Amino acid sequence: MHKCSEPPSNMSAECVGWEDKKCEDKKCEDKKCEDKKCEEKHDHGSGTDTVTVIPIICVLWIVCGVIAGSTIGSPLVQDLVDAVYGYRWNYVDRCIIDEGYFAGGFCRNPLNCSCGDVDRIDEVDINDMTEKLYEERYAYSNRPLVIRNATLNWKAMEVLDYDWLKKEYLRNPEILEENWENCFFKCYKTSEFKSLADVFHISSERIADMSAEPWYVGWSVCQEPVFRQLSQLVSLPKFLSSFHAEGNMWIFIGTPGYGAHLHLDHDLDMPTWQAQISGSKTWYLKPPPECAATCPGLIQTDMHPGDMIIVNTNFWMHSTKVLDNGISLVITRQLS
Repeated sequence: MHKCSEPPSNMSAECVGWEDKKCEDKKCEDKKCEDKKCEEKHDHGSGTDTVTVIPIICVLWIVCGVIAGSTIGSPLVQDLVDAVYGYRWNYVDRCIIDEGYFAGGFCRNPLNCSCGDVDRIDEVDINDMTEKLYEERYAYSNRPLVIRNATLNWKAMEVLDYDWLKKEYLRNPEILEENWENCFFKCYKTSEFKSLADVFHISSERIADMSAEPWYVGWSVCQEPVFRQLSQLVSLPKFLSSFHAEGNMWIFIGTPGYGAHLHLDHDLDMPTWQAQISGSKTWYLKPPPECAATCPGLIQTDMHPGDMIIVNTNFWMHSTKVLDNGISLVITRQLS
């Protein structure tokens, strides 16, 4: 076996040529010959390959990362998050998506949860309610209030019923035929009525029979002749003397068993007052879903003829059910 001879004194370029000639046996036994090229040539000649080993735990982490990355943005995860919060969230426009329970648009901003100290609907008799008490405790809060016997002196309590409404609306055919502004008609679980005119074609027998198929509807009093007549029958109680009735006047009427579904009046800017003219009805109030963690759960109260409820229906989700006390008739407007 040959040995590497002594390298020349000038190692730089000369050693390379020297290496090719003197190290033909592919081995460098003489440690004085340690040129890099000689080492590489020796290693290559040995036929040894380098193998990289990846630990199995690394493979598992890579697989888990791929799975997590593909599911975090999936609809399934979004549905799970929405279920926890109690509402669907629009991640693009950053608002709560309408699930058919609020009016005023497809998407709304989250509400300020100012109802943490409300655990019931307050009830105060009209004789105990003062303007000062109302302004200090109720006027600028989300605290709902029922004023018992608030409208007993209204003329509406004497004359307003289904027959009165039917007479006023059918007095002149143009009242129902003309295209008035801000006209709205809502059927709650009642599909048989396609328009307000259909309501006034109910037979007198069905009106008198409380065991017949229930019905419940509401509409805005947009017809000027009827609005003028109704306005003469109602007036705000004395404790509301510094406030005004504004916006559309609404009528809600129906028989026992039905009522309004749970919803939010997100299209209103002010609280509303609703006066129970006839019949009885249960009100159910529930905080909006984004306030479920800080506000109480469901609260309720019963309304009877002469009672008035003042509630911010732009904040409180609400529903109603007509009780077994004849036809329920309610008149309502916003309060400013």
